Amino acid sequence: MTEGVGTIYTMAPQVLQGVYTSQADLWSIGVIAFMLLSSSKPFRHKKRRKVIDCIMRCDYKFRGEVWNSISDDAKDLVSKLIVLDPKKRLNAKQALKHQWFQDKYKLSDRRPTEESMQKVEDSLVCYRHTSVLKRVALNVIARKSTPKEIRLMRGAFDQFDSSNDGIVTYKEFKLALKENDYSEKELEEIFESIDVNSNGFIVYTEFLAATIETKGAIEEERIAEAFDRMDTDSSGYISQDDLRQLLGDVYSEEDMESIIEQADENKDGKLSFQEFKTIFKGETERQASAMLQDTEIEDDNLVSLDANIPDGKHDST
Repeated sequence: MTEGVGTIYTMAPQVLQGVYTSQADLWSIGVIAFMLLSSSKPFRHKKRRKVIDCIMRCDYKFRGEVWNSISDDAKDLVSKLIVLDPKKRLNAKQALKHQWFQDKYKLSDRRPTEESMQKVEDSLVCYRHTSVLKRVALNVIARKSTPKEIRLMRGAFDQFDSSNDGIVTYKEFKLALKENDYSEKELEEIFESIDVNSNGFIVYTEFLAATIETKGAIEEERIAEAFDRMDTDSSGYISQDDLRQLLGDVYSEEDMESIIEQADENKDGKLSFQEFKTIFKGETERQASAMLQDTEIEDDNLVSLDANIPDGKHDST
């Protein structure tokens, strides 16, 4: 929180001075919002020194005809973000609750179709039968996904994130699935499987990782990108050390060994790309089998095909 990081025209005055807090980000968001709404910069000049002078004095105006068609709520949000005093600047939670967001981007308007939501739910439920290694790989793939690829999941995440704060708590998760007959234990297992870093809530990337296969099988090119990212030392293999770099201290050494062992076909203690690929192709059948076991019912009283049932030919009615 001391270095001048960023592009000059988005920097808050405090960043230019070298002493700032996360409130500097809210200034930058205000600048970006200004630019998106008007296709112009709030602080502009041919000379860098003059730009800095305007920033330090918070000297900007809603100039030009373009602002005549912009709502008062939108301009109010911008004016409450580009504020000289960071203590008087809206913080992130306050900004999310601003009237412009409430009116312009209603949660109900972002809800996918019921069919899409059902697919997302099926993916979440199935995810608990996914190996830890594949979950890590899917999280890596999720981070590299484009907005176009994940539009459906973004809308679905918003339905779970009812407080609109960027995370899904267990309470929110449970509430989103309340219409379905899941036991408390099942809900906890599903939630914990998605919460890969075990911090007690689900962030967007984790949710995306759990639902990304809703769009279909992952392409081999994406799998290869994930492998390269997880191969942190570029050795051509994924080792326990590589996993430690990604997972930190969430898992013990014994857990790490077990994670590698599940896909280590030649038992050399590390995973080749060929072995890595099998976790995507081999787990689909195992997940389907596990799902069937989840839905097993007592069959003692079920009617068999050779049962003696009326054929309707002699029905007097």
